[in-house]
Amino acid sequence: MTTSAGATRAQGDALLARLDNLEPGKPHRRLMFMGGLGYTFDSFDGALMGYALSALIIIWHIPSETGGWLLSSIFFGYLVGALVAGVLADRFGRRRLMMSSLLIFCVCSLLMGTANSLPELFVWRALAGVGIGAETALIAPYISEFLPARVRGKFVARTVGFLAFGYVLAGVVAPLVISPNPAVGWRIAAVLCALPVVLLLWWRRRLPESPRYLLSKGRIAEAAEVVENMERESGAKPAADPLETVDSVTDPAASSPAVTPDRGMLAPLAGLWRGGLARTTIVIWLLWFILIGVNYGFSSWLPTLLVLEKGLTLTNSFLIALITSLAQVPGYYIASLLIDKMERKWLLAIYALGATGGAVVVAFADNTPVLVLGSALLAAFTNGAAGVYYTYTAELYPTAVRATAMGAASAVGRLGAIFAPIAIGYLFARIGWVNVFLVLVGALAVAVAVVVIFGARTSGRSLAESVPAGH
Repeated sequence: MTTSAGATRAQGDALLARLDNLEPGKPHRRLMFMGGLGYTFDSFDGALMGYALSALIIIWHIPSETGGWLLSSIFFGYLVGALVAGVLADRFGRRRLMMSSLLIFCVCSLLMGTANSLPELFVWRALAGVGIGAETALIAPYISEFLPARVRGKFVARTVGFLAFGYVLAGVVAPLVISPNPAVGWRIAAVLCALPVVLLLWWRRRLPESPRYLLSKGRIAEAAEVVENMERESGAKPAADPLETVDSVTDPAASSPAVTPDRGMLAPLAGLWRGGLARTTIVIWLLWFILIGVNYGFSSWLPTLLVLEKGLTLTNSFLIALITSLAQVPGYYIASLLIDKMERKWLLAIYALGATGGAVVVAFADNTPVLVLGSALLAAFTNGAAGVYYTYTAELYPTAVRATAMGAASAVGRLGAIFAPIAIGYLFARIGWVNVFLVLVGALAVAVAVVVIFGARTSGRSLAESVPAGH
């Protein structure tokens, strides 16, 4: 971090050191829980409405090509929401954007339940995606900016692991709400997705702004207050050294760090390609595109493919989807145990290899038990990897562009989530079940190669405050 006065520079460095040396306690767990609930409601919405729209594809006899566009509707909104929210959060703050995005999602989800045509349903689903896409893109960088380096991986991975609970909850609710009467049940599902978000908005009303963001904007007194409150809640005594408080600075102009000149709303996006960040950005975008694309393409189409290709009932297809959702829990948990004990890039490679194996099993499964096993492996590894690449991405970028970087990566990932269901719809109609999953295998193999060859090391390092030099 650069500053305009020696005392101010020392204050900022001291605050970051205090934040990094603080023992994890109550405020860190609260942040993890609040962020985790956001991920839970994201995955609950994505999975439950995926089940609902899969049912509509079947009962309304929608062609697979059109069905792919419907299943991808939310990801068009995800793309816009994630990209815009990242830029705005680096400009106006993480907390404000997180709260606003939840409100947008809630309103549009309720309106989605009133849709009476495919175009209307597509529009409201996409607009709801703007809100939830913005929310999920901001949680990981927001949480990471409070956490000590030695436990950051574990905390962020466990926060992302809350996604599994949403998938499991959706797997339980879908057979109860959608299966008995899909024509009405999907509308009930839309309301159920929106209501918990109202509670989350209430619970989050007192969350603090990121102290790293505040420091990057020269708001040292506010950052100091946040750090001191976290110290008190964690049972630590706030530091009394004059350089570690704002009392030693009497000139307001001297208390503001020299931040990067404002060159417009899109300047942070250009910052992702400066210095040593260009290669990082290419690697991260490829990883997010492939891993999220495979994950959502598979999970979106699984219930429908089980009915059309394997002849299962809609209820039984939902039950198999629930089993695959349960498999995500150990996937996330194991990742959280390993993430601070080994280098992130190697853990990502291991998870991508595991997902590749699961896709191979699914492709050649000739009976239901083997199909369930392959589906469970694929779900466990593709979803468990999220706990790693969310952490990994936040660690690779400096504070000034961290939210933008996460939003852009998430947006690229949503491009994969848009492309994959649509591509699967077309491919399934032309090359069949087996070849569709062999295509997924090839994509996952590319992800493994990219992270192994080009991925940077980040484990155990403090978050960067400046752009690295070019390679």
